Amino acid sequence: MPRASTRRTGVRKAISLLDLPLYRDYIFAFFSEAAIKLCTGKDLDELNQQTLNDIIVGVGNCIGEEIEKLRTRNIDPCNEVPVPTTKNDPRNKMNLCHAHKVLVDFSMGVKHESFVLPSAFSLEFTEFTRSFMGSGKLKREVFVVDEEVLALAVLGSYLTYSYAIGGEYGYIYIDVVPYILALERVRKMNSIAGRLIYTIQKNEGSINTILLGIATAARLSIKEFIKDVVKSDCHVIANFLRMTRTGTKVMVKGFDSIDVIQLVKIIGRGGIAGALYGMLARYPKPNFTSLRRFIEMISINLIKFQSFRKPQYIYEILRYLTSDELNREGAQWYVKKDGKGLGWSDIVNRFSNLSRLVS
Repeated sequence: MPRASTRRTGVRKAISLLDLPLYRDYIFAFFSEAAIKLCTGKDLDELNQQTLNDIIVGVGNCIGEEIEKLRTRNIDPCNEVPVPTTKNDPRNKMNLCHAHKVLVDFSMGVKHESFVLPSAFSLEFTEFTRSFMGSGKLKREVFVVDEEVLALAVLGSYLTYSYAIGGEYGYIYIDVVPYILALERVRKMNSIAGRLIYTIQKNEGSINTILLGIATAARLSIKEFIKDVVKSDCHVIANFLRMTRTGTKVMVKGFDSIDVIQLVKIIGRGGIAGALYGMLARYPKPNFTSLRRFIEMISINLIKFQSFRKPQYIYEILRYLTSDELNREGAQWYVKKDGKGLGWSDIVNRFSNLSRLVS
């Protein structure tokens, strides 16, 4: 008997690229939209018979660029699978090389087979809440897709991939709505956020600190365009997905979709984006307890400040900067390397600008 992931299904209609907007609650559509948006700036809703080929050509070119980047780093793109897999998943179809071939073929009118979607892409976002929803069991739906759909999902998972730590896989996709920024800036924003989240997660930082890292990445990427973002009443939506493999199953561990625009504005007005990046990119080790406590305080207090606008949350941060223990650890951990980056004294000076928020 053929394996479930590759068996042909002549009875059920396969999900095509044009069907993707109907499946927004599922991870394969989420990753597909991320691929389209980060490669072409288009939305799923813009997929139609007239635009489809141009969009797929753009995405195919994007994959080609990513493949070349990996090869320059001596990484084999044909062996990299960016999602957790099970033994029944077709790993040979879940890498950038195969995805590139499929999409190039599609743009030239060559069709590939349809098959059952691999487990990591067939998940539903609400699945991670089901452990709190009583004892009833909900059977996961099986999807049959055209191979171009899988190719898009593979690329999207690669572009949004942040970490694989302790059996957990993390993905971040930041979307700016309405879409007024240059595509390169949006991709840079997602790239910086992915690197910061990896560092924070590796060092067991909290979800609050991850949100702070995402907002920091957004502020650094937007830079001088912040006025345009504010004027256009833009939203900066951070989509943070976590998946895990347990035994023979892949499951959604958590999903957050949060508008961080207010946090982005606060970081900008406070003049601390560079200082935050310097701290988070070199997240302190566990024995630097005072530093880690300070980062957590910044995260929580800035999030509280965006909601309640109470000066006390800013004053607590500024007051903690006078701690002897904090300054001892900071001077020890944050040292300029070859004259590059921020030293602890630079970070402290920049944080003094936070008083602008309450003056």
